[in-house]
Amino acid sequence: MQEELDDEGPEIEEDTQPVHAANEFLGAAIVPSGNRAGIQQPIQLDEGWKNSRKDKGKQVVVHDPKSGDSSDSDYLPGDECSSEDDDEVVEILTKFRVFKRRLKAGQVANLDEVILDSPKEVPNLYEIEDEGNLTPYDGSSDDEDSVEEMSDGDIQKCTSKCPRFNKKEPIPKFEIGMKFSGKKQFKKACIKHGLVERKLIKFYKNEASRMIAVCDWSTCKWRCMASVNSRSSSWQIASYNAEHTCPPRRDNRLVTAGRIAAKYEKMIIANPAWGLDSMKTTVQEDMFADVSFSKLKRAKSMVMQKALDATKGQYLLLYNYQLELLRSNPGSTVIVRRQGHTDIFQRMYICLDALKKGFKAGCRKVVGLDGCFFKGATNGELLCAIGRDANSQMYPIAWAVVEKENNDSWDWFCDLLFRDIEVYGGTGWVFISDQQKGILNAVQKWAPDAEHRNCARHIYANWRKKFKKKEWQKKFWACAKAPCVTLFNLAKARLAKDTQAGAQAIMNTDPHHWSRAWFRLGSFCDSVDNNMCESFNKWIVEARYFPIITMLETIRRKVMVRIQHNRTKSDGWNTVICPNILKKLNAYINLSGVCHAICNGQDQFEVVHWINRFTVDLNKKECSCRYWQLSGMPCPHAISFIFFKTNDLSPFIASCYSVEQFKNTYDHCLLPVEGMNAWPV
Repeated sequence: MQEELDDEGPEIEEDTQPVHAANEFLGAAIVPSGNRAGIQQPIQLDEGWKNSRKDKGKQVVVHDPKSGDSSDSDYLPGDECSSEDDDEVVEILTKFRVFKRRLKAGQVANLDEVILDSPKEVPNLYEIEDEGNLTPYDGSSDDEDSVEEMSDGDIQKCTSKCPRFNKKEPIPKFEIGMKFSGKKQFKKACIKHGLVERKLIKFYKNEASRMIAVCDWSTCKWRCMASVNSRSSSWQIASYNAEHTCPPRRDNRLVTAGRIAAKYEKMIIANPAWGLDSMKTTVQEDMFADVSFSKLKRAKSMVMQKALDATKGQYLLLYNYQLELLRSNPGSTVIVRRQGHTDIFQRMYICLDALKKGFKAGCRKVVGLDGCFFKGATNGELLCAIGRDANSQMYPIAWAVVEKENNDSWDWFCDLLFRDIEVYGGTGWVFISDQQKGILNAVQKWAPDAEHRNCARHIYANWRKKFKKKEWQKKFWACAKAPCVTLFNLAKARLAKDTQAGAQAIMNTDPHHWSRAWFRLGSFCDSVDNNMCESFNKWIVEARYFPIITMLETIRRKVMVRIQHNRTKSDGWNTVICPNILKKLNAYINLSGVCHAICNGQDQFEVVHWINRFTVDLNKKECSCRYWQLSGMPCPHAISFIFFKTNDLSPFIASCYSVEQFKNTYDHCLLPVEGMNAWPV
């Protein structure tokens, strides 16, 4: 049972080794609105988060059912209808691939509609310093007006006949008598003219009351002079020659690092890894300028520095964000941890109450664990725990921001997670992850009785480094998806015919952790991969470019919308079993056509499937191939005789796949969160 929580407000955990995570769990207390006892110190940006980030390089291998030997009868076609073939996952993967292509080309600008402003205004790093006095007009009208006092003392407003410069025009237009708000605006207009027309404009005279702009080409006659009008004290064009006799300039010095940064700011923030070669090509095509790599580096540096300054403001608001989540979603667990006795932020854990309840109400005791890097200017990693709903789709349970994946961060995360979902010793639970040592150690420590599976895709990626032939791929997956030891040994023998060394190499990792043949019964999960976590990481890839609070809010809002979408979607289902499960069963039904059964008269059967023979007991819902007991869905051998008795497979399918369980999961909705200005302080 979850420990009784005090109501003294969320505690701020300090990084002291002797302190057990049970103490920091008190930070999940339900706090009355506005209560912030014990939270006084602001959070400072952790400058220690400068550790290098590497691409995790997780290889995804998609099985081709048409490749290889068709006589592999023990390799069930239904196995291909795993999580990666779910419509939602396919949609996520498609969007992710499109996003990566646009990202590589530098075409991504606006990532999401979620924008949280920095609490402090960040200075514009790209603005050119003012070299003149700003002379604003009286009043706010777009028309240039003057004020005159009549003989009787009345004030009369007269509209000026001189045109006023329109800064919104894409191509600046000049004419004699045109008025400007000051010398700064006139200078900016001339520079904009040079950038648009691809000319190099320089300022021949730059005095307090006069400025002359000329074209840098020696024989070009273009010239524009503005000066202060002695009557109105406003800046006006006194003389102007609009004729350009020079060619476009590739060596335009007006294309500075600051102007490149201002023009491509969103693209650089969206894709910090935008290559200099691609960036140089883009600048040349858009601005007709041959810029140096050093100038491009300075431009990127200016953008990233501005983004980093903006993130500092969000770290100051993490305590406020913690309080708002606890206020708006009572019962949630939200932990903020500092580095030692300092005010430097280290970690944050979020498990919202509705997600805890939804997982317990309708999901199997199967959890995927994984981590992914941030993509933007902020360093760090996001850890996640993902469940599986009754339709075999991902169900986010909790996520955390940490400095990096290591033994300590995973130990901290798993301790909090296992308390929230009440894992206790781990009996009956299944955890799926890659072979990250921190996860292995944490699961062994906090849930020693749980089954811990390793993602077979990562094992195959490592195995394939030495055994690269594509025709061996199917034989490896036949070993991974063989539901019993007999079929595993048969699949391994077939692999050994092609590569004896490869057959021995797959045993370097204990098959108890990656092959169905040794999976424990009772979990009703036959998955050999961690695709749910991989799909989640791709689903939130855009959010990972944002500053910390914007990222966390984007994830929360995406989860909230997804819950509502699944609730609405399930209202249109008219079957007892969820659609994705029926899709998988259809493959087994087709395969049952080549299974031939004979009955002993007491609902027990012998089923011949190609060269193999299996025994089926309908009363116990068991097959000697173990797949029925392992997955909770009847295998082709069982289906071959069930159809002799009834056309309805629903009674023979585990209740965890029912539409009712799906609705139980999504009956719990996240509660709305107020805007940043209304957060408790």
